[in-house]
Amino acid sequence: MPDLKVPRLLILMLCIGLILRLVYALQQDSLAPYDVNRGDAWWYLEYGRLLVEGRVPAPPPSAPLYLLVVGAAQHLFEPAVAVIVLRLVQVVLSTAMIYLTWRLTRSFTEDNRPGLVAALALTLSPVFIIESAQTLTETLYIFLSLTGLLVYIEIVQSGKPARRDISALVITGLLLGLATLTRAVLLLFPVGLVFHLLLVYGWRRGLRYGATLLLIYSLVVSIWTVYNRITWNLWVIGAQGFSAFLYIGATDWQGPQATDQALAAAAGLGSNLPTEPDQQQEVYQQEAANVIAANPLGWLGKRAAELAESVLQPHGTTFFGGESLKDLAQNWLTRDRSLEGLLRIVDGDSFWPKLLIYILHYTALVGGVIGLWLIHHQWRVALVLAGFIAYTLLIHFVLDAIPRYVFPLLPVGSALASLTLVRLFDALKPNSPARMDKSPLPIS
Repeated sequence: MPDLKVPRLLILMLCIGLILRLVYALQQDSLAPYDVNRGDAWWYLEYGRLLVEGRVPAPPPSAPLYLLVVGAAQHLFEPAVAVIVLRLVQVVLSTAMIYLTWRLTRSFTEDNRPGLVAALALTLSPVFIIESAQTLTETLYIFLSLTGLLVYIEIVQSGKPARRDISALVITGLLLGLATLTRAVLLLFPVGLVFHLLLVYGWRRGLRYGATLLLIYSLVVSIWTVYNRITWNLWVIGAQGFSAFLYIGATDWQGPQATDQALAAAAGLGSNLPTEPDQQQEVYQQEAANVIAANPLGWLGKRAAELAESVLQPHGTTFFGGESLKDLAQNWLTRDRSLEGLLRIVDGDSFWPKLLIYILHYTALVGGVIGLWLIHHQWRVALVLAGFIAYTLLIHFVLDAIPRYVFPLLPVGSALASLTLVRLFDALKPNSPARMDKSPLPIS
C-alpha cells in the first residue's frame, strides 16, 4: 500500500471545496425544489415523504434509498428546513469526494501530484459545487459508488491475500448495495467484480471472495425486494423503472403524461395505461420490444447517437441558463468568425463557469482514456476502472441516456486524466527526460 498521509495542500482543498459548496447551497431558495415546474426534485420530495409516512399510492419506479433520505428529512423538519439539511449533508458528501478522488488516484501511482491535480479539479468544478445543492440522487450515488470502488481496488491492487480482505469485501458489498438502492443501474456491476476476483486470486480463493461480496450485496439489495413483495405483492429487484427506461430509450421522451398517453395509444389501450404496476411494466416491455423489432438498425443508431451526445455534452451547463455556449461557438465557427463575434461569446451568459465545465469535462474524457492506457500494466486496477466506465456506458446504451446519467464517471475520468497531465508536464519540463512511455510506479 502507498503512503496515504494526507498532504496539507489536500486539506486546504477540502476546506476550500467545503466553503464553496456551503456558500452556494445556503444561497439557494429552500422551497424551490418543491416547485413541480423545476425538474425532478419535487418528485423525490413528494414520493420520499409518502414512502416514509407509509402512504405512497403505488410502488415508486425508482430505487428507494434517496427517497428514504429526503422523506426522513421532511418527517423530522419543516419543508424549508428539510431541504437545507439535505443540502448540508450533500455538501459534506461532495467535499468527501475530493478526498476519495485523491485517494483513488493514489491507488495506481506513488506520485502524489496526480492525486492533488484530480482533487483540485473536483474542488473547483462548478458542476460538483452546484450538484451538491440539488435534490437529486447524483451526489449520494457518486459518493457510495466511488467509495465502494476505492475499497475494492485497495483490496485487489497487490494481488496478494490479506487478513482484512473479507471485512473489506463486506464493506464493498454494503456500499455497492446502497449505491444500487440509490440508482438501480448499478445492479449487475458486482457480478463483473466476481469475475475480476477469479482473475486476481484464482478459482478457490476467488470464488470464496466473490461469494462473500455477492452475499452481502444481495442481502442489501433484497431489502427493497422483500418490501415490495410484502407491500405490493410484486417482485422488484433494484427498481421497477427499467422497462420504462427501455421504452423511453427506444422512442422519444415527451414528458411523463405525453409519453404514457403515446404508449397507451400504441398498445391499443385508448389514452390510459393499466393501473396495476406489473401490467404497466408488461406494456412498457412489449411496446419497447415492438419498436426495436420493427427497426433494429434504427434503434442501434438512435441509441449510439444519444449515448454519444450524453458523453460529449458536459452535465451542468444548463444550471446557468441563458444561451448555449456550444450553440454560440458553433454559430461563430460556421457563420461569423469575426473578433466581434468571438467577444460576444465571451460576454455571453455565464461564459466562464460554462467554459470551466467544458474544460474539466473534456480533460477527463480525453485524458482519462490516455490515463487508462498508461496504467494498463496495473491490470488489477485498470480492469476495475475500465469495467466501471464500460458498464455505465453500456447500461445507458440500452436504457435512456442523458448527460446527468453518465456524470458519475467524471471522478474516475478526472483521476485517470490527472496522471496523463502530470506525465505530460514531466515530458515537457525543460532539462528533464521524457517519461510519457513509463508505466506508473509499482504499488508496494
